[in-house]
Amino acid sequence: MKMRLELIFVSLLFLLAACDPLPVQYPPGAGQYPYPNPNSSGTNSKTPPPDPQVTGSQRWQHAWSKAMEGLAMGGSVGGMYGAGGGLVIGLITGLLTADSYFGQINSQIQTEQQKDKQLEAAIEQELERQRALENQIASAGGSSSPSSSPSGAATQAPNIPAATPTPSAQSNSAGSPPQKSSAPSKPRTNTELASLSKPTSPPPAPPSPFKNVEVRDINGDGVPDLWIYYNPLKPGEIIRQEEASKGDGRVDTWSYFKDGKLVRREVDTKGQGHADTVFYYENDSIAREERDETGLGRVTYRAIYQNGRIAKIEKDTLGNGRPDTWTYFDPSKEGEMVVKEERDLNGDGIPDLWTYYENGRIARRDVSAAGLEVLSKQEQLPAPGGELKQVSLPGN
Repeated sequence: MKMRLELIFVSLLFLLAACDPLPVQYPPGAGQYPYPNPNSSGTNSKTPPPDPQVTGSQRWQHAWSKAMEGLAMGGSVGGMYGAGGGLVIGLITGLLTADSYFGQINSQIQTEQQKDKQLEAAIEQELERQRALENQIASAGGSSSPSSSPSGAATQAPNIPAATPTPSAQSNSAGSPPQKSSAPSKPRTNTELASLSKPTSPPPAPPSPFKNVEVRDINGDGVPDLWIYYNPLKPGEIIRQEEASKGDGRVDTWSYFKDGKLVRREVDTKGQGHADTVFYYENDSIAREERDETGLGRVTYRAIYQNGRIAKIEKDTLGNGRPDTWTYFDPSKEGEMVVKEERDLNGDGIPDLWTYYENGRIARRDVSAAGLEVLSKQEQLPAPGGELKQVSLPGN
């Protein structure tokens, strides 16, 4: 039985190998591969080449690979009989699918060749553009030379005398043979071709010599701590300055300028991210200082200066949003020499207690009736050291 099956398999193999090959069927509009030689006579380049034929060796190679696949698959499933059946089925399948298999391969080859042709056309077009650009550059350079003037004669700049011929040139004009120059002439090189995949970009514009913002590192720790803002319309004129005075990179001081002079400086003394002390300047000299000591967004301390010296201090000690203590200084003397102090005891915004000083000591105290009543209720009468005198306010 086994011998009979083997004879049948061998006979089928010889019969299949002797089959005539069929022409490959291509899809409509598809080209064929390989292309004929374009230099051969009697062939039009626009006429598609004839359909390639699948040879018997190619058909047999494809059928044999399919037969081996069927043999392995059938043997793993049905043993020897399965291997024989898989071999036969693989051979038949390989013979039937050989045409479509090689047709797909030819189609892929044709697609890749078409892409190559398109790429070559694009490269040739780019090269043509580069050649045209080189011709324009060469023509522009030639037109700027003296020999390309319309009159055909070399032009000479005004007020520049013509060069005196050298002795060697004079000897040549006298009839002696010309001598070759020792320095060889350097040929003119064309502009380098730009990249085919990237157009030539113009050179970047030079940076502006003026910067609106200048950053500095004062302490040299690598962290910026000073930012200077300049007037865009007047280079060199500062309009604002920010400073990180603690060296941690966080801005805590803001300075503002007008016409190059400092007019206001805001300081964040508590590290809350906003200013709580403001200094005002006139002619680069301090004129007023305001503080928000409670952090409630209102001024609780105000100092007024004259000629850079303190003259008056107003304080809001009651927290009602208006001053209740006024201290006056003598700005004509060195240091802070107090001359008078006023206090509002009942919170009506009117002074009730006046203290006068001479040479830094209390000389006299005056109190209103309302102030005396408040002091007596609080048992906070001024300590001895000056005469306490009750006075009447205007209108009482």
